[in-house]
Amino acid sequence: MNKKYLTIAAVVATLALVAAPFALAQRMRGGPHGGPGELGGVMFLGHLQHAKQALGLSDQQVGDIETIFKDLHSQNAQYHESLHGSMEQIATALINNPNDLATAQALLDKQSDTERQLKSNALAAASKALNVLTADQRAKLGDFVKEHHSRMQQK
Repeated sequence: MNKKYLTIAAVVATLALVAAPFALAQRMRGGPHGGPGELGGVMFLGHLQHAKQALGLSDQQVGDIETIFKDLHSQNAQYHESLHGSMEQIATALINNPNDLATAQALLDKQSDTERQLKSNALAAASKALNVLTADQRAKLGDFVKEHHSRMQQK
């Protein structure tokens, strides 16, 4: 069980590193803290422009990062659809037979596998995006992440 939580923590930490420029961009604009759903949407591109300024990203780096996250969005689309269908299937299975926990558990396990794939894809994209940055940019990003976490802990 401990290994599971460590793995989840590692994924969350990596995603936080990649999401930090977007959190920074929100702070710089004075806007509210955005959710993870913004990464694939139109707002992502605006945040990336703010991150470009804050981290000193080149146009090439911005283009590479945009491509990485557009690819992630496309790659994960089927999994998102599957998750929505899984929740409905689990609910339907339990409504039809509240005692059929085996079927519901099998569907839940399938959903967990799908969620794991989404997280693995996001982790790979985060790694690719971080590799686009120079060492100095990653250090600056690390400082932003520490500052962000510090502010979140104070709330």
